[in-house]
Amino acid sequence: MLASRIARYVADAATGSFEELSLEAFAFQFERIEPYRRLCLKHQTVPETVEQWRDVPLVPALAFKSLDLSAEPAQETFRSSGTSGSPRSVHGHGFPDLYRATIDASFGSACLATVSRPRMLSLIPARSQAPDSSLSFMIDHVLGNHAAPDSQTAFGNRGLDAAKARSFLAARQRDGQPTLILTTAFALASLLDALERLDLRFRLPAGSTVFETGGYKGRTREVSRKELLARLFERLAVPASAVVREYGMTELTSQVYTRTLSGGDPDLFVPPHWMRFRILDPATLVEQPEGEEGLIAIFDLANLSSAVHLLTEDLGVAEGSGFRLLGRAAGAELRGCSLTVEELGK
Repeated sequence: MLASRIARYVADAATGSFEELSLEAFAFQFERIEPYRRLCLKHQTVPETVEQWRDVPLVPALAFKSLDLSAEPAQETFRSSGTSGSPRSVHGHGFPDLYRATIDASFGSACLATVSRPRMLSLIPARSQAPDSSLSFMIDHVLGNHAAPDSQTAFGNRGLDAAKARSFLAARQRDGQPTLILTTAFALASLLDALERLDLRFRLPAGSTVFETGGYKGRTREVSRKELLARLFERLAVPASAVVREYGMTELTSQVYTRTLSGGDPDLFVPPHWMRFRILDPATLVEQPEGEEGLIAIFDLANLSSAVHLLTEDLGVAEGSGFRLLGRAAGAELRGCSLTVEELGK
């Protein structure tokens, strides 16, 4: 089965060829996703003529808001958070074990360089609180398979449980055990706000790290990255060199991390071996040279049940083996995406 072969390749790059698997994944989706097949036929791009992953037609992330792009019956259904009144992306995932394989293969190398099974404090909703969140699915797997038994989730019905978080942090300060905080940028800012209101500071043990994902989508308040890192060091004694950033989205399966703990650039996202990326001109969708800004396109072999070649709504710039994230594209910059969505829907 193709999903099993991709899972083996995710775990060990020596077991397969990215190019061969990418073409097989394209043929799989061409056969099973009707809107995608129509798009490919319209542009005369079919499995018999495609020779490399770059030529596999793109699917805009925008399309997940209006179309069913499932190549396999969904075993898990994920929905984007969205903003008030806006359509939400829906990703029917047919291969959750493949999703788990990507987490096991990438999370450990990016986030567990100092301690193999640290105590973890999650500021992210549990699966019972957000059953359709792909991030909660991921964190549930991380806590169950990579965390010490006495790890905790400090997120209640009203959001961050600051009292529970403070108790956990105080315990780690006392016992000297490194901890890994799993958080969105917004939740981390909320925790730091709560500590500042009480004028509390903790000195987390050496080796403590922070996994940070997401931004402030739909929030009325944002904190600059420089300010967030400065406050993190002041209140928890965690330096910027111990913060790993993750880039993920509802429409994708795999995650992209910065290689901070291994001495890499703290703002350069480096895809794992089963992913590729390109930076495309927003208007023409032509690939941009290194250093030029454009929309981020990602080829993710593990996204077998929907769209392996995805055009995101995020702007970035390529640099070496990775990309820098510049923020969300404006409406005008998504014109090429919108036209493709229209084609998919016809």
